Amino acid sequence: LRQYPRVAILDLDCGQPELSPPGMLALTVISRPLLSDPPVHMICGGSCDHHGTQRKDDVTAESAVPNDEFEGRGGGDSMQHEAACFFGDITSKADPDTYIQMARQLMRRYYELQELEKQQYGNNGSLPLLVNTDGWVKGLGYEILSAIIGVVNPGHILQIMGNTKAKSFDMSSHHGIGPGGSVTNTQQNHYQPSKLLHVLPSFDESMLDDDDNRSRSSMNSNASGGPLMASAADHRSHRICAYFLGGYDAMSNLRSKIPGEAETISFHRERGIYDPNNVIGMTLASMRPYAVPFRSVRVYPPSGLLDGSSSSSDIGSLWGVRGDLARDVVLDSLNGSIVGLCCCSESENSAPDSLLSNCNNVGTGVPILNCVGLGIIRSIDHTNKVFFVLTPVHPVLLTNVTSFVGGNVGLPLDCVYRGVHSDSFPYLSCGVGYGVASTSLGAEVMKSRNHSRKSSRR
Repeated sequence: LRQYPRVAILDLDCGQPELSPPGMLALTVISRPLLSDPPVHMICGGSCDHHGTQRKDDVTAESAVPNDEFEGRGGGDSMQHEAACFFGDITSKADPDTYIQMARQLMRRYYELQELEKQQYGNNGSLPLLVNTDGWVKGLGYEILSAIIGVVNPGHILQIMGNTKAKSFDMSSHHGIGPGGSVTNTQQNHYQPSKLLHVLPSFDESMLDDDDNRSRSSMNSNASGGPLMASAADHRSHRICAYFLGGYDAMSNLRSKIPGEAETISFHRERGIYDPNNVIGMTLASMRPYAVPFRSVRVYPPSGLLDGSSSSSDIGSLWGVRGDLARDVVLDSLNGSIVGLCCCSESENSAPDSLLSNCNNVGTGVPILNCVGLGIIRSIDHTNKVFFVLTPVHPVLLTNVTSFVGGNVGLPLDCVYRGVHSDSFPYLSCGVGYGVASTSLGAEVMKSRNHSRKSSRR
């Protein structure tokens, strides 16, 4: 940023992204350095800036709608992603082909922005791109990473070499990068000659001072296997809670309205989210939802619902159907879950059959559509045919939403549990009678928690 006033970030880490909630792939242009943790500078539907603070004048219609033309080269950060896709999972393993296609679509948008920059500023216009990938580097993860490098075709690759065998891998042999970082002659047809590989060591915790090391120690002094740190799932829950509450500062400033409950929401490096008074669940339960008629959106169920549907007629009756024509099993699969709020082009929205025939990821449940943000299907009124949706996305952007896309990003229990103050459990009836339950309350396959350590007591 010292050399270029604006930098584009292509965030392809769908599990722990930098500027978006989990489950999304996004292209964002920034003009200020990101010096805080991801939940702090995450973009929450246009209601907060890249430092997580609420805007005094909120967001006007003009600033909330993405604009192809840049106004004010250094006049503040973009309040929205330039483009985003809802992948609907926390790992690229769920659907590698769609993951790579989404990366390719976001790159096309980056090339458009690059051309606009040059048209407006001439030879002085340049928009560098920084790509953030995930940490899956073995087996299929390595092949996906290789494909992403082929799509992006970067000039420089920064490889962070892990301390363990699972995090150590060789990039140079696969991508034709010779000793010293230069590209071999046989690979010049596929890679730019300026491609350089920079190998960096991973972060060494021994360099921390005593205070930092003490803060990283486990709360359980009897743990025999070393410090117990918050897991990746804990960090994802933190991001999701901050997102739906409108930003990190908004979440941090929440207080219980019950006298005597003065403790605030915080995140512990060992225990994850600490919300003793269930303020997160109480706040979301008291929010006024948007009422969305079935007929106004098309619905795409989570990928698991399409398992076993081999014929195109079976898939066509479940995938991308208008809400008022969708089966109950599709609607109930979305109840109580996180969905992508996506937009179709006018041609796709008017002719869904052509979308079904032309889209080569039909059956995965993850259409490649532009996504303006995430929402929670709080409840479904089958009688009046209405979805009730909670989302921090600005109303101006919501007017463009044409599709609800289901996924496998679980809704944290902190978002629905209200402790002793709960008079009901709003999502308890998800999927009853259909054998399909939402992933929001743990309906996904049980996973082991190998990182947990029990204290030894004799």
